[in-house]
Amino acid sequence: MKCLHICNDLMGSKVHENLYGNLANLHVEQKIYYPLRKHAIKKMGTLKGDLNNFVVTSQLLNNSHRVFFRKKINFLYDDLKSKINLKSNDFDLVHATTLFSDGAIAFKIWQDYKIPYIITVRGTDVNLFMKYRYDIHSLGKDIITNAKQLIFISKALEHNFNQNSYIRSLGQFILPNKEIIPNGLDPYWMQNIVNKKNITKPRNFLYIGKFNSNKNVVRLIKAFLKITNKYEHLQLNLVGSGGSQEKEVKKFSEKHKGTINFHGPIYDKKELQKMYRANHIFAMTSIGETFGLVYVEALTQGLPILFTENQGIYGTFKEYVGESVNPKSISSIADGLEKLINNYSKYEIDKIDFSKFTWEGISKTYLKLYKNILKENK
Repeated sequence: MKCLHICNDLMGSKVHENLYGNLANLHVEQKIYYPLRKHAIKKMGTLKGDLNNFVVTSQLLNNSHRVFFRKKINFLYDDLKSKINLKSNDFDLVHATTLFSDGAIAFKIWQDYKIPYIITVRGTDVNLFMKYRYDIHSLGKDIITNAKQLIFISKALEHNFNQNSYIRSLGQFILPNKEIIPNGLDPYWMQNIVNKKNITKPRNFLYIGKFNSNKNVVRLIKAFLKITNKYEHLQLNLVGSGGSQEKEVKKFSEKHKGTINFHGPIYDKKELQKMYRANHIFAMTSIGETFGLVYVEALTQGLPILFTENQGIYGTFKEYVGESVNPKSISSIADGLEKLINNYSKYEIDKIDFSKFTWEGISKTYLKLYKNILKENK
């Protein structure tokens, strides 16, 4: 089997690298077409193993491509055809890692070469393109209705997709099959799972991520400060860097030293593990989230979680693993933080089966899906 991946976020997330590496272990022949941006050039040498040999990078995208979507797609499609031979019928399948940015290229390939394609829907598709880019909704309809399969990373994402007014308006058209396949965890966390923490007075909260408006850290801080007068010795530990709110976050940590602790970025997994184990609760209330692997990492380290309702991992676990909140309400976030303190012994982290988050198993699920599509296409 030979698969062409179109992946505009190859260097922005280890998710794709882990999937492609495990598919290679299953003897799937792959080419990865990567729309290249200037900031990612230096990262290209960091890919594991032989993946660099499979990657074909585009000519550099420029600022105008961020605005003029169709111009960008035409530019990338012409570039792809100049570097990858689509006429040879070598590819059995195209896998686009986003509905719009990558799916538009997959749709063009299908139009010209009839190579079937599947789409992984992500948070930016639902929360950005489907909400605000009305100018490409007609293109989106063509991408969706001609795909062989739509894949969602989480139940929450599928729910939000189905409830979107734009998707509901497509009801008269035949939609492709849909399946939920989560992202996988780095093997390190699977090999270092710890039991549920036996603590009577949880006091240490942890956040790990960027400090941008979507990650919503300022509201989290304000909600945390709102409850500090109700409990003794509370601490909020902030790990990460970058984003429009970083300066404001640092000001809070300077003003509330000892209560709000800014640690900066931590990349070493052993050091991150120490941070997880030194804390009792993980809190991240993103406005929008495709999945949020950091939540699952925290759960493997015995921490119950505060997360956003109807986003990311919401609905992923049948076990009682934490509290969901309205991310735009400081009061809701504060209530969630208090519930985590008061209900700490009730969370069912020790009942979670983490095996469904192994990349080995997830890659086998994808391979089975690929093979089923090829059977249907014959």
